[in-house]
Amino acid sequence: MMPKVRVFVWSVAGLTSLSLAGCGSNQPLGTQIGQQVPLASDPSLACPSAGPLPGPGEQPCGHFLAQTRDAVLLRAGDGFVLAGFDGNSVGWGQLRSTGEVIGESWFDLPEKPVTAVNKQQLGPFLAVTSKTAPGDQLVVVMGVYQAGYYDVHAWVHDLGSPTPPVLQDLGAQPGATQTDSVRLVVGSSPDGTRALVAWGVEGKNPQYQMLGADGVVIGGQRTLYDDPKNVPLWSCLDSTQNNAANLAVTLLEAPTPEHPLQPRWHRFEIGDDGSIGEQVLIDLKFDVTDCRIVSTPAFGGYLLGWQNDTSNGGTYFASFTPPPPDAGPDALYNVTILPVLASARWGGYSQMPKLAWIAPAGYEFNIGLAGSRGPEVDRFNFFADPRGKTLYLPSGSGNTGPVSAWVGADAVYVTYLDMPGLPGDAGVPAGSQRYLVTVFSPTEPL
Repeated sequence: MMPKVRVFVWSVAGLTSLSLAGCGSNQPLGTQIGQQVPLASDPSLACPSAGPLPGPGEQPCGHFLAQTRDAVLLRAGDGFVLAGFDGNSVGWGQLRSTGEVIGESWFDLPEKPVTAVNKQQLGPFLAVTSKTAPGDQLVVVMGVYQAGYYDVHAWVHDLGSPTPPVLQDLGAQPGATQTDSVRLVVGSSPDGTRALVAWGVEGKNPQYQMLGADGVVIGGQRTLYDDPKNVPLWSCLDSTQNNAANLAVTLLEAPTPEHPLQPRWHRFEIGDDGSIGEQVLIDLKFDVTDCRIVSTPAFGGYLLGWQNDTSNGGTYFASFTPPPPDAGPDALYNVTILPVLASARWGGYSQMPKLAWIAPAGYEFNIGLAGSRGPEVDRFNFFADPRGKTLYLPSGSGNTGPVSAWVGADAVYVTYLDMPGLPGDAGVPAGSQRYLVTVFSPTEPL
């Protein structure tokens, strides 16, 4: 049953002043670094100085996961999997807390994804499943266009295997044309046993599939909305990557006469058998630009963070919390929505770092931003008051690559490549170093 929701909204006035609060050098840090681990490359993957290079179907050489610019962190039971791209080659391995990558292997993708009309590249996206142990299979998902329709392909590779990946064809979107706005997203369950794939044409009923070992579909192909004649106009399809017990698909529903002038965030919980469980809807009150929105479970409910490009816009948060257990069957859920950071702090929306995560911090929360000079972390209470000064994650060069984060119940795990040179430089220069950083939020700022 859908929970009842009431919404508390505070005025956007005062956003500019909030953006500058909490930055003074005499204030304590709102969050702290628990561990910073440099990741090591596997020297056995170097190309031979003499002799033949690997042939077709053999493991590529000269790629190093720790030196890969585009890498993502995937939870797999008690540990992590690190996976990334170097051109058309995919590398991955299990990541230990010491920074060592176990079973690192590389393979070339047999095909390339297509880019949809909305400039959304349909992959490749990464997830993990379990054949005999959590996260021992990598699933590379992409959308391709063939024979007049979009098709979704999943390439499955076993940890440490020298053989090429195996294709699982997840099916076609025969109703989608090259002029349609298509979205494709992928997620992994925290226990490293399931992968979730969702796709669809904006405005039409999104489809999804749950994948198990070898990329086999569990429960068949399904749709998010029960009534195909009553599907709202939607955008920003996404999947969760956090400590939720079950995977979920989220999206934004456009305003309707029932909830005008505001987008609505809709979360569909997906069980291991592929069935839809709890659904949550929150009216955001403030627009979302460029699908810059993140979410995570917290306090028995959910935390959301998003950004927009309005003249006085910036970064907002929403908390969705259930009533106390003894409040009675008619008690309402509470939703608080407030602005927390103004884009003016960075000189406007175009310069504002993108959201990387939102996470609980005791009875407060922190927001991670993927700044080009390194990730930034700000902490707030539920009145949107800054709590301590900004934490800047270490960067010796002041130039980092894409940020990948996984939000846990008591910490955020972040990986990024620290690169000598100037922000925006192409390639990975010599001397680059990838880090795994654990961010903790103490009960009170230190």
